[in-house]
Amino acid sequence: MKAPQQAIEFLSEPNICVLATTGPGDAPHAMPMWYLYDDGDILFASGRKSQKVRNVERTGKATVVIDRRDPPYYAVMIKGSATVEPALSREKMHALAARYIGEERAQRYMADRDDSDSVAIRVRPERFVEFHGQAGRDDAG
Repeated sequence: MKAPQQAIEFLSEPNICVLATTGPGDAPHAMPMWYLYDDGDILFASGRKSQKVRNVERTGKATVVIDRRDPPYYAVMIKGSATVEPALSREKMHALAARYIGEERAQRYMADRDDSDSVAIRVRPERFVEFHGQAGRDDAG
């Protein structure tokens, strides 16, 4: 599904998102995450045995929420199918780290990183919900 233009621009920024999956007994499971917006999909790195990975393997679904917490408020919720894939390539993992902690720290982070227990989660958007708002608006009803 093609994202709205403002959502594409927002997804290209290094915002922390929340990845929500459904845990055992239909319990919600939500974690703040780094992500890459990659050719229309959202990619995450995770440990192979993490709860979010087990949830995605079981349900094949995830929701991602990214928001701006200062005015003008903006948020996008992305609902989609999700798959667990082999670990991100070293190149993509480096790009992910550099996006959030800068190039110099990313080089150190990657030098110390052991990817032997890593996998990737890919979320393929099926629905985008945007929120454009500001607290205390006169037109709020």
